[in-house]
Order: sequence, then structure tokens, then C-alpha cells
Amino acid sequence: MLELIGGCETIDGDLDASIQRLMSAKSVLTDGTSRLVAERGGVSHPLETTGEMLVNADVQGWAGEGGREEENESRGVVFPVSRRALLLPLMRKRYISVLLMHFSDGLPRDPDGHVYLEASPAYFEAFLDELTLHETHRTGTVDLPPSKVADPTYSEYHSLFMRELQSFSAPTHIRRGAATTKAVDGACDEKAIADVIQTSLSDLEKVMKRLTCRREEVVKFLSAMEPFMKGQDDARGDSAVLSLEVLGRKVSCMKRTLQRLGNDHPLLTRFSNTPPCWGDRRVRQTPTKHFVNTVDFARRRMTMPKGQLIRPPLMDEAERELFREDLTMYGLTYSPILDLPAGHEWVIKSAEEWVSLLDMIKKPTCRPSLLFKSSRDGSAYATMLQCVAGKSGLLFALRDGDTHRCGCFLGGEITPPADPKQTTRYRVPFFFYSLSGAYETVTKIELPEEKQNVEVAGTQGAVKDTKDEPRGNVAFASGCLWLGFDTPGPAADLSSCHLWIKRDQLPEGYTGVYTQHGDGSLAQTMNFTCDEMEIYHMEPTTYGWRPGKPRSFMDWLFGGMCRHTQNRDIDR
Repeated sequence: MLELIGGCETIDGDLDASIQRLMSAKSVLTDGTSRLVAERGGVSHPLETTGEMLVNADVQGWAGEGGREEENESRGVVFPVSRRALLLPLMRKRYISVLLMHFSDGLPRDPDGHVYLEASPAYFEAFLDELTLHETHRTGTVDLPPSKVADPTYSEYHSLFMRELQSFSAPTHIRRGAATTKAVDGACDEKAIADVIQTSLSDLEKVMKRLTCRREEVVKFLSAMEPFMKGQDDARGDSAVLSLEVLGRKVSCMKRTLQRLGNDHPLLTRFSNTPPCWGDRRVRQTPTKHFVNTVDFARRRMTMPKGQLIRPPLMDEAERELFREDLTMYGLTYSPILDLPAGHEWVIKSAEEWVSLLDMIKKPTCRPSLLFKSSRDGSAYATMLQCVAGKSGLLFALRDGDTHRCGCFLGGEITPPADPKQTTRYRVPFFFYSLSGAYETVTKIELPEEKQNVEVAGTQGAVKDTKDEPRGNVAFASGCLWLGFDTPGPAADLSSCHLWIKRDQLPEGYTGVYTQHGDGSLAQTMNFTCDEMEIYHMEPTTYGWRPGKPRSFMDWLFGGMCRHTQNRDIDR
């Protein structure tokens, strides 16, 4: 009996130690998340929930008569923002609301003490108009009007600021209450005890997952909003707001934003109020509209999340070439920007190619997220399935040698069957594209609706061809593209591919080879080994879709002959 009692005490001690370790892990997660928030001046609950907060959003204030600045206008326009509107159910979890309501102490301030938001004032004014319509129950959304969705000066900020973040308040914790105690006390057999233990472990696991997800969300939010916040060590005054006068108007930008362009960048030295800087700090040769758009394009390059495509401002065709000249004068080029991580060779090589692809799928403001890269993750089929699980809207990019780059877009998910030995086939929006090799320029290859489908095998199965022979892991477009292809299949990995397209479905300009049946391929040959395979998640956002437009983004972005840019000095 004594040995039995001693054994029970040992088990009880082990149980208490396990519970203590779990509680410690929970504390690490909750305390770590709270510390991250507090370090950036954040609070779990807004200090004020009524009235208005005054926000200076990169203001451009007008000077008084004769060019003399009026004192009350030298700071520019300050926007009154309704706290009630920011806390409405639609808005309270949006990045912009969390930033302004929970992190006001972590944001820069203008000389009058107003919160300074490093954003386009044109966008912020449009945002407040839509917010006001929603607050007064005249609309059910806070969306940009169609005329502004096409302009990156508006759409890129909106796409970022309208992302969602869960609240900072701690989740509901599982406590050992009367119900649990009664269940344990009333347990009369091993099964009942096992059920109680399993339920408790399941509840605890859910809590830990929620805590982990919440911390990841907070880290993602802080990373995206960091360019808009004060520096954690701002003794050097890097968060100072610098202003210039342009033809009687004030244009402002945070010093830290300009410093990210480079210590000797022309825009930084143009704005700087300490040597090296320019004379009386007045811009005389550049039109106000051009200078404002130049500053905002540079700002978006420095404040938008890394890996997001940054597009130049929408300009009338008649003035686009003149604007190019002014951009060049300030060390910028009229071209889209996409900063990808260094140290990798990418199938999609340039921002221009990304613009073409995003234009094809009508998601110009989304952020491509790399899910799978064969040189990094390997080419195992099971690994690919794990990487893309649950993601809808997948862009496949394939490289065949040094010359041929192509791929496809799947407007849905890669969903294997429940039975690993079976396959599943379903309809999904789909198209091919060629980057190089088969066409001289980036080209979209659309297919009939009946061929827009995908068939996916389980990890122990194979997709079969029309002769009922096993061939591969995945077949797109009724067998036009196979991954993991072999005879018989599937192959050992996904790199073994098969790609063909009917001649009459190939757009004009095809320069590739034809098969013996007269079909074409976007690779060097119909059967090929893929040197690199990348799969991107095109993150859906209602603020990035463009269901229709009078002409393509590429037309206005790169249209027209480039005129020679005359050499002239920066405004002195």
C-alpha cells in the first residue's frame, strides 16, 4: 500500500511539473507578445474611444500671400479622425485603426504635437471620405472608388492599411472550474478519465495555437507598420519631419524615410536642413504635382512591405515623359519596384515581368508570397502539397535551361483526395504564360473554359492519361501540363514535366518548336526536366482586384517612345 501511495505521489508530481512547463510556455508567449507591443508604444486597449484625433498625413500646406507662410498653415492640413469610426466592427481590426488607436504614442509627432502619418495626403483624404460614409451608415464598406483603385498612390496604401489584425487582448484561458472537477471526481472508469484528460489537452492545445498565431500576427503587423512609427532609439532625430516649399506649397517627409534611400541620395540632400543641403531650400524648376508624386513614389518604396510590387504614380500620357525627366533628376526611374530577398535566382526576374503577370490576373496591388521553391525545398510531391495547403490563387513559375521560362496561374487550390491512393479532378480558373523562349515578350495563353481544370493525385496514387495509364502527380488543363511525369508514372519528383499546347490555342508571335503532331510547347521540348520551380500565393484582397479597365496597366506604364532626357541640374 505504501508503495502504491508513493507511486501515485510520483505521478502527481510529474503531472504538476508538466502543467507548470505548459504554463511557463504560455507565459513566454503572452509576455513576449505584450513586450513587443509595449516596446513600440502600443497598448492593449485604446486610452480614448470618443472624439477626434488630429492626424498630420504628410501635409502640403499653402503659403500666404506673396509667398509668405501663414503661421496656422505652415504645418499644412491636419485631418480630424473619428475614433468612433475607427472602432466600428468593420474597422477596429484593420491595420490603420490598430496603428492610430493602439500605437498613437509610438507614432511621430509634428511640431504642434499632432500624430504624423507617413502617407500620401491625397490617399488619406480619400480614406476619410469613405470612412465618413461608413460611419454615417451610407455605405457598408470602406472601399476606394474605381477611379482611385487604378492609381497606386491610393491603392497601395489602402491595400496595406486595410489588412486585418486580431485584438491585443489575451484569449480566453482554460481554467479548471467546477465542471472539470466534477467530471474528474465523478469518473468511475479508465475511459471516463481518459476522455477528461483528452478534452483538457485538446483545449490547452487550442489555446497555445491561438497564442502562437496571435504573436505571429503581431510580429507581422509591427514589421509592416515599422516605417510609420518612431525609431526605438530616436536620439538622432531620425523621425523628424522635413519640409520643402514648392511653388508656395509645403511638401513633407520623414527624415528616416529619406535616409533609407541612401545617405547621398538626391532627395535626402534636397530635403535636408543640415549640410549638405541646398541653399534656401525652395524648389523652383519642378512643377508641384511632379515633385509631390516623386516624393510619394520614393516614400512608397521605403514604407511598403518588402516583396510588394511598388508602381509609379498614374500620370496623364501627355506629361508622363516630362515626369520621367523629373524623376531621373531626383535619382529615381519611372519603373515598378519589387525587392526580393538577395541570394536567390528567381524564375520571374524583374519587376516589369511581375507587372505583366499581376496585370494578367487583375491583382496589381497584391503581395506575391513564395510558398515553394524547388532549389530550397526539394522536388518531393508531398513537400509541395504541404507548402501550398489551403492557399487559393497559385502562380507556378518553371525554368527549363537558360532560355525558356513559363508557368501557369491557378485561380484556386491544389487539393489532394482524402484517400492517398486516389485522385480528384475539379474545375478552376486557369491560364498559361510565357516569360521567355517561346515568345519574345511576356505572353498570356488562355484556354477554353472546358480545359480549365486540374487533376490531383494522392501521395500514393497517380493521375492517369486518356488511355488509363498512370502518368504523374498533377495534371493541369486536361493534361496539357504534367508535374512528376513519367511512363509509367509518377516520376520520382516533380521536376519531370510534360507541356504541350494546341497550335490553334497559341497566340500570335510563337517562336518555339512544334511537336510531330503540330502542337507547341512553352519549354524547350514537350518533355523536360524543370531546373527550378516556384509557387507563389497571390494573396487575395478586395482592394487589389480590377475587374475591368479601358486599357492595360502595361499600356500606360511603358507606352510611348522614350524621349531623350536633357541634362539639367537639380533645383538649386
